[in-house]
Amino acid sequence: MPPPALTFQPTARDGGRILQGRRCVAEIKQLALIKFVPWIGTESLVGREVGVPMLWQQYGNHQDPERSARYHRQLKVRGIGPRLLRLRATSATCSRSMRSEFELSFHLDERDRLTFTVAARLEIAPGPGWLVTPHADHGEVTFCTLWPVGVFSPDGRAPKRFQSCFIEQGKAVRRIAHHHLESRDKHLIRLRAGDRFSWGMEEINPVLTFGPGSQVLAGLCAYMWDAHFGLRMCPANKAVTLPPGTELTANYTLSGASRAALAPLTKRARLLSPGKAADTPVWTGGCHTFRETFRSTKLDSNTAWPWANEILAGAADSVAWARDCRMGADDHFSLRITHRAAATSCWLATTLGPVFGEAAFRRGGRLRLRALVRTRGLRGEVRVALRLHRAGRGSVFDVSGYETHASAVLREADADWSELCVTTPALSPAPDRVHVLLELNGRGRVWFDNVEFLRLS
Repeated sequence: MPPPALTFQPTARDGGRILQGRRCVAEIKQLALIKFVPWIGTESLVGREVGVPMLWQQYGNHQDPERSARYHRQLKVRGIGPRLLRLRATSATCSRSMRSEFELSFHLDERDRLTFTVAARLEIAPGPGWLVTPHADHGEVTFCTLWPVGVFSPDGRAPKRFQSCFIEQGKAVRRIAHHHLESRDKHLIRLRAGDRFSWGMEEINPVLTFGPGSQVLAGLCAYMWDAHFGLRMCPANKAVTLPPGTELTANYTLSGASRAALAPLTKRARLLSPGKAADTPVWTGGCHTFRETFRSTKLDSNTAWPWANEILAGAADSVAWARDCRMGADDHFSLRITHRAAATSCWLATTLGPVFGEAAFRRGGRLRLRALVRTRGLRGEVRVALRLHRAGRGSVFDVSGYETHASAVLREADADWSELCVTTPALSPAPDRVHVLLELNGRGRVWFDNVEFLRLS
């Protein structure tokens, strides 16, 4: 008996279901692949929450209607046969300044395994051109973003799947371990025709194989381990305007591979180093002495979260952050900020709460932050603060809408270790995100140590 044939069931102008017999093996919604079952009996490798876009867009500020071809979407059948289904996805920016065309093919091989092939083409329409802004870590104009199902748990409840990514280039294999560090092993990944990028090692794993076209420059997200595949348009790290008539192309195939099929990679793979980022201090909960880093921690690397830093105002070249290994309140470790000119910056931890695997915050509970602070040559002020979001009060992705509870400020130019403390009122409703801020406003040097975050009754 011949295997069930592939058929297409449209569900909207920009979506439809791909059936193998009566079974749905793939689905496209709003020109995003939200289901892909590599063979009958396996689970989908992609999910409905974060589909694979079938359109071109810029990674930076892609919500802008002129940065993404998410408008004027159409999905049409180009050809259909028992083992091959061809579709065409077209779209454009809001003004149609950039046009996107994706030729899509679903193919059943002799083992009844499904592969999905994409031939993507971008064209700049007549007019003023298309402004592209730079991105430091991967190609600015993306044609594929893949977030495998279960690679990250949005509510922190389920274990994270897919502990590594693999890059195959001929006989050479490199492995990127999944950790939450913004590190060099995840940035500027160069891929050419024939190279493969995969996640592993679950029972069934997604594999991308790249076809002919421009060199791909990829990046792996440190937060959720989704990967962005794009083309570099701004080599000098400056914005460029692509002129009318510009065409870009890219090609790739998505397939599934079993754990056994990928097993040889683990033996041949060379583990990429995160470099100096491994010395980033770890959020440990309790009292932070800053002795522990990602290089030394005994925590599981894919569940540990880093301290980060941020400039809130002022020039980047006037600000420096460091984990100081010679200065501490009662040991030799602390976090330091140096401002050579007036600026506002902070060390911060943004990974508190249930989304990051911690217990949910209690309704009506209070939160307390305290830290020891030392200053030298301070012309300005130092404070610690808790920044939090509560459900229903603005976007969780826009920190400008968060509420902030700050300590008193320290203005003494040369202060030895002094305590700063802030306690929130009873919080009802409870927050779903909490950020810890260690902030310097002005110029000079400041050290933070014995930073303690507490949940109070």
